[in-house]
Amino acid sequence: MKKIMQFLVASLFMLVVSCSSGSNPENQLKEIDDLLKKGFPMTTEQTESVNTFVAEGKRLLTEGKTKESSEALAKAIDILNMALDADIFNKAD
Repeated sequence: MKKIMQFLVASLFMLVVSCSSGSNPENQLKEIDDLLKKGFPMTTEQTESVNTFVAEGKRLLTEGKTKESSEALAKAIDILNMALDADIFNKAD
């Protein structure tokens, strides 16, 4: 059962990552806000990394660098999704 749960979580993670990479920065910022509202625990390092990537993404967006902004925000989303998956996995045990 545990192996099935791990496979499902990994599959869901890959699906979310692949869907988020094509989003525009405005949608990515909304996705980040939605993930943060869930209130799952993150390490200090994860929190700092997310904050750094979001700040960088917003700065790049104001400079008109949409592609670079999207890449930075995608990194923040990846970190948030990993933290969420870890939280779900830890609750399943």
